Amino acid sequence: MPNRRFAFTLASSLADLGLEHVCISPGSRNTPLIAGFAAESRITKWPVLDERSAGFFALGLARATGLPVAVACTSGTAAVEYHPAVVEADLSDVPLLVLTADRPEELRGRGAPQTIDQISLYGTAVRMFADALVPDEDTPAEAAAETAVDIWAHATTSPPGPVHLNLPFREPLLEADWAVAPPRLERIERSTEPHPDLAPIAADLTGRRGLIVAGRSHDPDFPAACAELAAIAGFPIIADPLSGLRFGTHRQDHVLAYGDRLAAAGVLDMLRPEVVVRFGPIPTSKPTWTWLERHPDVNQILIDIQSRDATSSARTILEIDPGAAARSLTSSITAAAPAGWSKSWLDLDTSAAEALSQLEFPSEPAIARLVTEAAPNGSALTLGSSMPIRDVDGFAGKHTRHLRMFGNRGANGIDGVVSSGLGAAAAGLNTIILVGDVSLFHDLNAIGTAAQLGLPVTVVVVNNNGGGIFHFLPQSDESILEPDVFERFLATPHGTDFVPVAESLGAEAYETADPAELRTLVSNPTERPRLIQVRTDRAANLDLHRSLDEAVRRAVGVT
Repeated sequence: MPNRRFAFTLASSLADLGLEHVCISPGSRNTPLIAGFAAESRITKWPVLDERSAGFFALGLARATGLPVAVACTSGTAAVEYHPAVVEADLSDVPLLVLTADRPEELRGRGAPQTIDQISLYGTAVRMFADALVPDEDTPAEAAAETAVDIWAHATTSPPGPVHLNLPFREPLLEADWAVAPPRLERIERSTEPHPDLAPIAADLTGRRGLIVAGRSHDPDFPAACAELAAIAGFPIIADPLSGLRFGTHRQDHVLAYGDRLAAAGVLDMLRPEVVVRFGPIPTSKPTWTWLERHPDVNQILIDIQSRDATSSARTILEIDPGAAARSLTSSITAAAPAGWSKSWLDLDTSAAEALSQLEFPSEPAIARLVTEAAPNGSALTLGSSMPIRDVDGFAGKHTRHLRMFGNRGANGIDGVVSSGLGAAAAGLNTIILVGDVSLFHDLNAIGTAAQLGLPVTVVVVNNNGGGIFHFLPQSDESILEPDVFERFLATPHGTDFVPVAESLGAEAYETADPAELRTLVSNPTERPRLIQVRTDRAANLDLHRSLDEAVRRAVGVT
């Protein structure tokens, strides 16, 4: 089976299984893959020049659609560029099909150009690795189809994640005569594992002073299921922005708008829960997860599709689907928490909301709140992994408009945030990206990609001229690190004005310090890539956060 026929059969078989999108970066050795996918009309092809950006683009697209997305590149260091996105996909349970072209075995380890060791390149970050047969006249006709079935099954089996298929091709890379009708395959449906008996867990929750901590979830049905459980059990919910609980039409009567701020103010010690139900991975809120870490004596029940107890404090770990578990527990709990338990939390939440009602603009908490308030119903918000997601967590509150929140919080990297957001836009979602300046600096070429692909995405960049989050860390103390060393190597001021940079890459660009103008821009979907720069001051941001923390402590009665 010649190269081109093998690649087309692989592409066609993946389309049979449900593949809808592939991100392709240019190169010579992957020419068979380019030709194969180009001939498969059922798959949308996205040309992305830079493999690092392409990996995150595919990650965002897979996360938005809930389906595997493929990436295809040439051999050598191009394949290495996918690694950050592969790691994030692994830790976030996002299905990616990583297809890397390679030299055949006889050219490996001999100094051939653009040839590196690609065997198990991504280590344990992938659900499977396979080094495909080199296509030749003796390759069985069904080999490519069987390979497609194998990688698809591994990518979509719970927990889903990335797979790596390495594809060696010999020259000549393409042949003129290659047409073939590939075999048609049935779609693979993910199997549902039977759930364990949750009656003992329900008994632990019945009538207890409990708390729900909801981490990241990709399941659109999880928010309603979790909210219903909270109502039946009488438990308040500290909800991560990526949980889906804070912004939607489901019931929110037990969802705390400012759970992170309450935890920071010490309310977990004031209103100490007897039991904590933890859904999903560790939340963004450091005050919440550090309290959990310090209190293994509290009965903590972790429910996730993977047993990821980052705090090493869970007494019980259930490796099951959180949404299904929430529905099962809801039907099994026979009595709610003692009267007044949830109301005590919600009253303090109201007090925190009043303390945070007036946020000066432009400040980073105010920008985070305004962007979430102004985003049109049904929008996708991709949040930067540093301060943006923390400020949305701490200051954006909750509301009943449906917003899909995305963020690269598996590995928490800042290097592919904009590219990930482009993937959501490619899925047809009105997309707004809230990102810091250093994160945007890492991913500037994504602005050019958005312009080349005509993706209608709005990028709001908070430009404080450096790494503002480092001011919140102990090393910002001049008694620990000299101020000039801190500023040069951690804060790293860059002096970049992103407006002319974005314009040079083909995007519309604005700078504003006016909240009304920012609200208007964010609330009106764009037809082409648009960047909005809002400047802030790093030192003033630290002072503001401290004053807001103090205001919340006073409001909830902590001195």
